Parts: sequence; structure tokens; C-alpha cells
Amino acid sequence: MRAILVLAALSLGMPASAQIGAGALRNRIQSIDPTTVSQADCDTNVDRAAALNGPDLLYAAAVCGAANRPVESTFLLNAGQTRSTIDMILMVPATRADSDLTVELYGFIYAYAGGPGDESIFRDATMQTRFLELFNNWSPAYSPEYNPGWSVRRRPEGRVYHAAIDEARDGRRQQLAEIAALYSDDTYYALHRRFQELQARNSSSYVEGTPEADLADDLTRQMSERAEALGIDAFGGAEGRGEFEEPRFPPAVPTSGEAIVAERDDPVVQRCADMAERLTIATDAAVRRVLVTRSQEWGIIWRGDIVGGDQPPTRFTCTATTSSSRPMDGPDETIPALPQSTSSGESQGTLLFPIN
Repeated sequence: MRAILVLAALSLGMPASAQIGAGALRNRIQSIDPTTVSQADCDTNVDRAAALNGPDLLYAAAVCGAANRPVESTFLLNAGQTRSTIDMILMVPATRADSDLTVELYGFIYAYAGGPGDESIFRDATMQTRFLELFNNWSPAYSPEYNPGWSVRRRPEGRVYHAAIDEARDGRRQQLAEIAALYSDDTYYALHRRFQELQARNSSSYVEGTPEADLADDLTRQMSERAEALGIDAFGGAEGRGEFEEPRFPPAVPTSGEAIVAERDDPVVQRCADMAERLTIATDAAVRRVLVTRSQEWGIIWRGDIVGGDQPPTRFTCTATTSSSRPMDGPDETIPALPQSTSSGESQGTLLFPIN
């Protein structure tokens, strides 16, 4: 149990290469015996980091954590987060079972492996320099045979994959720089530690109106104010302060102000089609009709009717910034089917409604 706690502890604050679920990965990490893990075991995993997939990197982080190597463990943790994220985005699962594996991996990272790593690193310039050296020099290997931990229906070209890894690493590096700035500030870090201790005492759950809940709100407010004083928006601005705006979505049914377009290569169309495909894989369904339009308010609007599987017929509506699914035969409205395309490829749901 200690190994999984080590990995979870690395994540506070913010498998083999074959198909392996989160439960199996958790069991694998729990089987690590700190009394038998050697420094060489950690070194081997660091040396192999470029070849490891996301789940294997998370396991390797636990190995180095058990070996009391915080810098290497934190490097492997962040590499595992980065590679897992890109793989879940770019590696389209082959089947519903494979889709379930990606959902489990996401849940595992959220529960146990989502934070920055060992906090001491971000308060020590020497350790931070060593960590960044490892993270910056990490160059994950990629080939048509690469296995992310699930069978893949479609994978990107190498240049696309490596560009995505680089972009994700740059983003993570910026996040970690802000975390280091916060943790290096004694005032902020004292508040952070008090909040962490409160979280541990209450299992991160509070009852509204209780002293513990009020204290959690007060500490969060103080941390947010201190972060802002340091020039860091660590709490998401208005959203972090609880100032939410009601989300807006385009209508599920096309309106008279929309024009049908044929934009097969448009990035929004490709992104929305990819999202719809993933929904069909996750539910054993299929996209039967697709309609792409453009409106002055929303720009490109991609709509598809998803039918079959174990879910009722659904209208998936997607734009550059939004996506939503609504039952076509809901309690409050019935959404009519999209126009039937006469194109030969319509049954795959990849062609646009033709322009006359």
C-alpha cells in the first residue's frame, strides 16, 4: 500500500506495455516493496523513460518514489502525465473495451497521479534544476508499433505526435514554474500546508456551514489573494472564486440563419468528427447523419445523429469551443433527424450534407 501512497503523495496540490486497466496498474504499484527496491531499479526506469508508455511511466515514478529518489520520481510522474494525456487525445481506441481503458487511466491520474510531484523540489533550486534537465531532455520514442496501453484504431503521424508532446510539455513546464514560484513564497506555502492538512483530516470533503468548510473557504481565499499578489492566476480567476457563467451551446436543430458548408478539412470539423467517433466507440453506436453549417454567432457547427448501441438516439453538436449531446427523443422536446444524405459514404457518417 505504501507505493500507491507515495505516488498519491507526489500528486497532492493541484503497467506493462500490454493493455492494462487502472485497477491492474494500481495493483502493480501496490505490489512494489520498498525494502527490495534498489537505486539501480530507479536508474533503469529513468534510462528507459523514452521507451515507456504513460502507464509504465507512472509505475516507474512509484518505483523511484519507493527508492527515495524524489527528483527522478517527479520527472517520471510528469512524463507519465504528459504522455498519457497526449495518447488519450491522439490514439483513438479500437473498441469499446479499449475506450474503457482510456477512461480508467484518466480516472487513475485524477485520483492518484495528477499533481506536480514532490513539493520539496519546487522549494529547492538545485533539485528543480535537475528535474527540469530530465524533463526537458525526455524525448519519447514513437513508431507505428507504439502501444499506449490499449489497441488503437487510428494513430497520428510521428511529426504530429511529437509536436503535441512538445506543446504539452511546454504547458506543463509553465504550470510547474508557477507552482515553484508559489511554493517558494513562505506566506503562500504556509497557507498551502494548512489547507493540505485540513484536506487530509476531512478526506477532502466538507459539510457546508461547518467550521471545517468555512476554514477551507477562508484558506482558499487567502491562497488566491496571495497568488494574485505574486502575479500568478493559480485559481482560475473568476471561476476559481466561484463566479460561474452559465455555459452556452448552439441549438441542436439548425436554424434559418445557418448556411450548409462543405469544410471537410477544417480543423473544427476534424476535431468534432473525432469526438463523435470516440462517442460511438464508447457506446458501440454509429454516426448515421452529419450536417455541417456556419453561423455568424458560432462559426462552424458540426451536428451528427448517433444511434445504436446501448444509448437512445442522440444529437451531438460541436463547435470550435463547445460540444454537447442531447437525446433526440427527450422528455421536453423531440429533435428531428438530420437530412438524409444521398452520398455513398453517408453510412459512415463522415460526409457532409451536400450543397445543391
